[in-house]
Amino acid sequence: MGGQLSGALSSLRGPPLTVFLICLLGWTLSNLDQSLMGYAIPGILREFDIGLDVIGLILSISFVFAAFAVVFLGMLADRLGRRRLFVLVLAVSAGLVGLHAIAVDVVTLTILRALAFGIAAALAPITAAYVMETSPTRLRGVMMGLLQCGYPLGWFFASLLASPIMALYGWRAIFLLAFLVVPAALLLGRHLPESDTFLRRQAAASAGDSMRWREQLAELFRAPLRRRTLLCWMAFFCHGCAYAGTAFYFPSFFAEARGYSESAATLLVGIAYGIGVLGYIAAAFIGEYVLTRRNTIIVWCWLGTAAFLGLVWLPTSYAQDLVWFSVMAMFFYGVSAVLITYVTELFPTRVRATGTALAGSAGLSTGFAVAPVVVAAGVGLFGWHWAFTLLVAPPLFLVGVFMLGLDNLRSGVDVDAIDAGAAA
Repeated sequence: MGGQLSGALSSLRGPPLTVFLICLLGWTLSNLDQSLMGYAIPGILREFDIGLDVIGLILSISFVFAAFAVVFLGMLADRLGRRRLFVLVLAVSAGLVGLHAIAVDVVTLTILRALAFGIAAALAPITAAYVMETSPTRLRGVMMGLLQCGYPLGWFFASLLASPIMALYGWRAIFLLAFLVVPAALLLGRHLPESDTFLRRQAAASAGDSMRWREQLAELFRAPLRRRTLLCWMAFFCHGCAYAGTAFYFPSFFAEARGYSESAATLLVGIAYGIGVLGYIAAAFIGEYVLTRRNTIIVWCWLGTAAFLGLVWLPTSYAQDLVWFSVMAMFFYGVSAVLITYVTELFPTRVRATGTALAGSAGLSTGFAVAPVVVAAGVGLFGWHWAFTLLVAPPLFLVGVFMLGLDNLRSGVDVDAIDAGAAA
């Protein structure tokens, strides 16, 4: 492993490193502004005098829109390029999040949330395709895994900024942070080179090998990609159900079920996410150099299920909640470090962003659309503890079950070899 890693590091210079760092920063900034909604929920409930069921409906509407928007924008990235869509998605979604601060009623907030999250969701397949196509082969899994650290880092940095702002000025003020991402997106775009792999594919398309929009989608449902598309969609749907049923509700869970202040709950979640980065890094390295990515996903999901149940039922103090949440984040959320890498490897370059968007992000967004309403209803019927146990733990466990039906691809295979294998 040491020799492989040192040899791969020597090839990490120029565009591969630039693309990785910019994509990581962009993904972190996007998750920072998108996470603000989760931290603001307790304040929104109080100001608009609404129940958790209404919040669940708001989130579900945004995720339904995202399920369609992410496929369209992913297809657009396969046609117009990764760079253009990266800048567009990051800047526009951040601007829409900033406008949450002036939402005058629940309807306005719902519209802004749907547009902001729907557009932001496309950044996942775009950055994944970008980093995969530009990374050195033997570092691809590690760099893809480290890219996903932008998710917990975004929540972590957001909590550090949002906690004191919310304590002083209320929930509306924290959304103003998102406006800072707009100029940052334009600045990042100036230094971001286009993917050479995409440019080669675009040149081939210009020479007469172009695909129509309908053909891009149709190819995903033909052999040999059909089985991969369907199983990936189901796995991501289940992970989306588990994720959306918890991540946006944890600040409320700690405030209502544990009795912590909104500021303390926000800080707890953010710190735990920061610690959880270790799980992302470990998953990336183990998936690349020890196990295959598919098997790492299975192990992480099943350990994450156990840690999640431990968090729900066992802690009796703030410190214990922090420890259990951190462990859970390492596995439950840390599996994202290999999930997105694995799905991008299952699809060839010509439909990589489209396949990742449909089989991955659209499945995830559909799970996002279902879980908030179901979990919110469950909390009303059974309380926080049993709602989490019955409605979140089973779908997370099922992610590993669906993975058992997919190809156990060898890590470190060249992108061109993946293309050839997908076409076979």
